[in-house]
Amino acid sequence: MPAVTRVLIVDDDEAIRETVRFALEDAGFSVDEAADGLAALRALRGSRAPMVVLLDLMMPGLDGAGVLGSIAADPTLARRVAVVLITASSRTLPLAFANLLTELSVPVISKPFDVDKLIAAVTHAGRRLAF
Repeated sequence: MPAVTRVLIVDDDEAIRETVRFALEDAGFSVDEAADGLAALRALRGSRAPMVVLLDLMMPGLDGAGVLGSIAADPTLARRVAVVLITASSRTLPLAFANLLTELSVPVISKPFDVDKLIAAVTHAGRRLAF
């Protein structure tokens, strides 16, 4: 069983959320979903449990960068959340955002992704929280 068993999948694509949810549940994780950044922040702020957030970068409304910035700005949230960023974008990330990813130890996984690598990244992120 993974060290941290709760995962929040944040992606505006329902098919991706469903596919990833099934894979993570098969690996022993408890999974919640959010279709956008605002729903993700509500879920994170409404829970006290340590959680890995599988966060899509490009979403309408509040995107992944906005969610990550909100997590970083809230010390309580930042202590109990570990993020794995997923993106289909091949663009170079802005320097300030790339620095934030480094500061928060956020791995970036490109879409389409290998499910085993994604599960490994989520497991590793969960272990960082289990201190």
